[in-house]
Amino acid sequence: MSSWKRKLRNIFRTDKDDSEDQTVKEAHTKFAELNMRDFFKHVVFPAYDDLKEEIEKYGRTVVIDVDETGLISATLTVYAPSDKDPDEMIEEFYFEIRGRVYQKGEFAFPAHADEEQPPVTKVEMLLRSGSIHEYDIKDLSQDDIVETFVNEYSKWINY
Repeated sequence: MSSWKRKLRNIFRTDKDDSEDQTVKEAHTKFAELNMRDFFKHVVFPAYDDLKEEIEKYGRTVVIDVDETGLISATLTVYAPSDKDPDEMIEEFYFEIRGRVYQKGEFAFPAHADEEQPPVTKVEMLLRSGSIHEYDIKDLSQDDIVETFVNEYSKWINY
């Protein structure tokens, strides 16, 4: 088969999961992405739901936003009634958890990245003012998320 026909076949090929075509890096990356999705589903979202339920008891409105894939980031934004117009809600606090999957050394030295090693799966906690913490997903629990949120929210309110 000529090379252009092979290239064309590869463009239209639907089954790209052949084990011979899948590299170790692709397998590790797929597994890491599944772990990240599972982490958001079973740790981040329940923590956000608990926070939302409790904060709304105090007259605030809480909006939880999730990226389209449910994998990369989720935000929790707290709105408070405006002092000037009680029907208007203003943003009071913004908290985001953003997931990252990457190969060690790949960013700075792509040629030296060890494709045989599993990728690093980390989440970063962010406020509007910037990053506050970064954790490996194995080291972060639902309680850790709630505690970090409450500590940061307390600092913001008492500032």
